[in-house]
Amino acid sequence: MLPAPAASNSRLAEQAIDKPRQDKPGREDKLSATGRSFAILEHVARARTAVDVMDIIDALNLPKATAYRLVDWFVTQGFLSREPGRKRLVVGPRFTALAFGALVASMRDTARHVILQRLVAAVSETCNVGSLVNGEIVYLDRVEAEHWPLRLQLGIGSRMPLHCTAIGKLFLAFAPARQRRNLLGSLSLEAFTEHTITSMSRLDEELKQIRRERVSFDREEFLVGVTCAAVPVTGVEGDVLAAVAVQGPVARLSVDVVCRHLPVLRQAAVDLAATFDSHG
Repeated sequence: MLPAPAASNSRLAEQAIDKPRQDKPGREDKLSATGRSFAILEHVARARTAVDVMDIIDALNLPKATAYRLVDWFVTQGFLSREPGRKRLVVGPRFTALAFGALVASMRDTARHVILQRLVAAVSETCNVGSLVNGEIVYLDRVEAEHWPLRLQLGIGSRMPLHCTAIGKLFLAFAPARQRRNLLGSLSLEAFTEHTITSMSRLDEELKQIRRERVSFDREEFLVGVTCAAVPVTGVEGDVLAAVAVQGPVARLSVDVVCRHLPVLRQAAVDLAATFDSHG
């Protein structure tokens, strides 16, 4: 749950968002200010690189004083952050937490959950949807293959490392270059099994292959005896919104078997992408 701002911060928020500096606001002014606030957050969230306040002013045609005032408030509240040593803006931790909460809530949408259930019925294995949150992969939804006696107890909200999971490597592969460098720089390449990739050069080669083939595999790299394959769920602009994956014991889900499931896995990704586009 997101922390509630202090009373003084609440008054500051009212001044920054709902009250222009001079005239007493009417209803239209309040709606306009609220719209500007959401437009700023959306602009920073959609940007592939950090943005300057002047970028926001030019893109949204905002008054300079208004833009700086709103941006400063968003930074103080943690919705936006400034790059270390620079003044350019990136998404802040509080905005990330809000976005993750919205993603998890959106997966409770019947249409999206049904797509995952349909995929499980087709492949007879456990499937999940995950996304990148604060340098980790977090499961947004998961449907277990009920009829199999061996099941993996990894629920919604479970956090997974990047370098040794199918979804993690997928996000590393398709991240914008600057973000990928930052993510790779933060990795310890911990060995979870004897199959875990612990060489940065080897990981880089695998990421290149993932970009070419648009599928990522976990070959017992995170859990011994478990394989996984993931494909991207992409937005209208080609950005990776999430990933959908199939996972199971290697005894019945070898990489060869996974490859036979790729057409239905990719179709599920297309179907999920359509729900993201239609729901916003």
